[in-house]
Amino acid sequence: MSKNGFIILLALVTLIGTGCEQSGTSGSGSSSATTNTGDDASDFVDNETWSSTINIIWNGTDVTVTGSADGVTVTNSNGYVTVNSTVKNIEYAVSGEGTGQLTIYSSYKFKLSLNGLTLTCSDGPAINNQSSKTCYAVLGSTNTLADGSSYTSSSEDRKAAFFSEGQICFSGSGTLNVTGNYKHAVASDDYIRLCTGTGVINLTAKASDGLHANDGIIINDGTLTINAVGEGIQCDTASVVISGGDINVTSTGDKGILAYGNIEIRGGTIYVKSYSKCVKTTSNLIVSGGTITAICSGSSSNSNTPEGIEAKGTIAISGGYIYAQAYDDAINSGGDCTISGGYVMAYSTGNDGLDANGNCYIKGGVVYAIGASQPEVAIDANTEGGKQLYVQGGTIVAIGGLENGASLSQTCYSATAGKGTWYALSGGSEDFVFKTPSSLSTTTMVVSTGGSTALTSGVSASGTAILNGYAYTDASTSGGSSVTLSSYSGGNQGGGPGGGNQGGGGRPGGHW
Repeated sequence: MSKNGFIILLALVTLIGTGCEQSGTSGSGSSSATTNTGDDASDFVDNETWSSTINIIWNGTDVTVTGSADGVTVTNSNGYVTVNSTVKNIEYAVSGEGTGQLTIYSSYKFKLSLNGLTLTCSDGPAINNQSSKTCYAVLGSTNTLADGSSYTSSSEDRKAAFFSEGQICFSGSGTLNVTGNYKHAVASDDYIRLCTGTGVINLTAKASDGLHANDGIIINDGTLTINAVGEGIQCDTASVVISGGDINVTSTGDKGILAYGNIEIRGGTIYVKSYSKCVKTTSNLIVSGGTITAICSGSSSNSNTPEGIEAKGTIAISGGYIYAQAYDDAINSGGDCTISGGYVMAYSTGNDGLDANGNCYIKGGVVYAIGASQPEVAIDANTEGGKQLYVQGGTIVAIGGLENGASLSQTCYSATAGKGTWYALSGGSEDFVFKTPSSLSTTTMVVSTGGSTALTSGVSASGTAILNGYAYTDASTSGGSSVTLSSYSGGNQGGGPGGGNQGGGGRPGGHW
């Protein structure tokens, strides 16, 4: 890596993901992780000026070029267009339909206006940006790109239908359709941002990842749909930060969203379906807003432990709506897990619902967790490692019970859960109306509201659907019958070797 590239990497890591603090003590119970916004005025094309525009129009393999600027040369060889630029403030407006490739070498950042371009390359990327400077990709009209299933030999790094050595900052209200046949659909060796006002991006990756970046992925806005045989979204060395947009990811191979830095979600609507892990970070997960639905389709025969959401570091949830469903742990943290707000549903059909390999702190919000039958539980902490579950606040429904030795500073009650039944739980800061799945391997239920807890079974309910339709907010209920609640002091997990360690008793050593 060049010196300039190293400086850019350090600057970005500082901006979007390495500023992380975490702590956890069994007395007070704390676990926090924060990351900077990653906002940078230079990422937004409206903050730049463009003195010259060069139009490049494909018609089959014929290319028409209009406009010029000193320091810019544009050549065409049978639809393969090469741009060499040593000057600032250049816009390249590309359109038409044809076969070939656009390769850009630029000493300075540039604007790439996609104004109705359909371009297919049989032996390399359709767009091949070999500049390490920012590419402002502005979407106008509908654009379609595709690469070949094999590339000609080259000394250059090329690994996507739309590839860039430098940052890609998307904006514009148009549509971009990209099919990656060789490896990724869109990739950058730096970072990728979808800016405010970004339109529609549809990515299909037939060999690897949909959206792939080395130094960060930042999504502020846009409608992003990804179908990939590898990861839907992957960041190799830094963070994925999502603050808005409508994101739909389907991975038929492995992980939906994968980051080797933090994943921070502040807003947006995110739906992920994957075979192995829907959302995974090797660092920390921080959720303060947004709506997240993570459904893992893997089964017990999957050796990659199918989990909905997994963080190798800590998990901190303070807001948002989170639904995770998997055969293995629905939500799993390698360190402490802290929930202080939001709505969280963790539904496992074969293991723990919510599993912390450190301490688990529930301080606020609504937590609805479903685990399999004993020795699994709904909410688990690593008691074998000297850790503990702390129930300190919030509204809790735990079908499958709580980890042995849980510290309950908020009163909990037990009841028997019916299958496929609507319930109304009241007594806390707000009522929680929820439905149990029609298939449960256990009917042991623990509830807590922090107030004068009451539970009504068999209600008719309506409202705003959340948590994949298993609950309502702003709910109206009628009918039903009162459920008798019994005092609950904690601990209904089966004993056996490995009890409480990394997602369930009875299995020494866990499954990390």
